[in-house]
Amino acid sequence: MRVESFEEIVKPLGNRAAVARGIVRVENGPVRRTTVLLTMLLVGVCMLAVASHAEAGLYKWTDERGKVHYTDKIPPEAVNRENVQLNRQGLTIRKTEQARPSTQPLAKTETDEQRARQAERDKLLAVRRDRALIESYTNENEIDLAKTRAVATIDGQVQSAQAYIAQMQKRRDELEGKKGTFAPRPVPGALVLEIETIDAEVVRQHEFIAAKKKESANVAARYDADKQRFHELRSGEPGSAVVATDDGRYSPGNAPALKLTNASSVAR
Repeated sequence: MRVESFEEIVKPLGNRAAVARGIVRVENGPVRRTTVLLTMLLVGVCMLAVASHAEAGLYKWTDERGKVHYTDKIPPEAVNRENVQLNRQGLTIRKTEQARPSTQPLAKTETDEQRARQAERDKLLAVRRDRALIESYTNENEIDLAKTRAVATIDGQVQSAQAYIAQMQKRRDELEGKKGTFAPRPVPGALVLEIETIDAEVVRQHEFIAAKKKESANVAARYDADKQRFHELRSGEPGSAVVATDDGRYSPGNAPALKLTNASSVAR
């Protein structure tokens, strides 16, 4: 299909002066009028494309080795680098600064969040222990008394187990003496079974005593630590303050919204 030029379209109109001024009178019907409009639209699109191409020009950018490049497009590896857009005459149209690294902290991993939550729980538990310590005792002598009672209870269990072992050992000696009375006949199975049962129970009791002695040492150490912590809280030594928020809750932090309270106010 042949496309008529703009001059060919408007020539039959006989008004070249109107064409030069951009004014066209169309009197040949709807077909001729449509052709004129399409041609003018095509010319406008071509002019926009040419203008866009002329504006695009070149891009000037520098790689990581300091070498300057001129390209019609910014390559992917240079997108975040400083670059200058030039027109066809070499004049600067637009300048883009190098992208700065993000200053926002990286997102915490799940493990980091778990550690943070655990640390916060540990702090809260420590504050609760301090509060309970202050509310449970009025002086260090009471802690010593509580320690003595707790250790004495465990020691009593150890002594009972030792007495039970002595009784079983006495019974075993009696059974061993009876074994000689059956010679040359075989020793009854019931007697042998009872001796084996006593031996197993003695082993179990010795294990119980060992565990209780370990427990006694741990209890004594815990009371000693409580006594030391109580002394720190009462004397107001550094790091020993009980911290309370305005709404009555307790926290170990030094946030501005928190206020320090002495031990007596916490006890109340």
